[in-house]
Amino acid sequence: MAGKAVALIVLLVIIGGGAFYFTQYKESSMPVACTAEAMQCPDGSYVGRSGPNCQFVCPTATTTATSTGGTAGGGILPYHSGIRGTVMAGPTCPVEKNPPDPACADKPLATTVAVFRKGNPVTPFAITKSDASGAFEFSIPPGDYVVGAGESALPRCTQTSVSVGPNGYTTIMVECDTGIR
Repeated sequence: MAGKAVALIVLLVIIGGGAFYFTQYKESSMPVACTAEAMQCPDGSYVGRSGPNCQFVCPTATTTATSTGGTAGGGILPYHSGIRGTVMAGPTCPVEKNPPDPACADKPLATTVAVFRKGNPVTPFAITKSDASGAFEFSIPPGDYVVGAGESALPRCTQTSVSVGPNGYTTIMVECDTGIR
């Protein structure tokens, strides 16, 4: 009878140790998958959930010097480099004519703009909105990035590759197809 009690205690210790291992150790070593929610930060940029606790982390509100000596608010950190650009949508008329009709020229698009590191096309490095004139700006560290824009199926915007140097801002244009033919 004493042998059965010892065997039962050993079995309970093994089961308890296994349960502890899988709930404490295994969960902490597994990658975390955060939901695809976004939050607008006080500086106007948008961030997704990140980190082991899937928290929203807004950039610190700083002002960074630009290559022209002005300032650019809403930067992630005080980088002296980044991306400036314009989002344009076209065609805007159902039939294009030759010579082109100035009223049918591509129009600026206010939409969401996201920057991804070249090697990570899934997790945005930074998100903002282009204004009514289609303009946007990111203060980001030097590196290779891909810029995407748009919020739905149309207009369909091209992804634009860009290299950011250590000083100054790289200027790009993101073109979006309205689907008008």
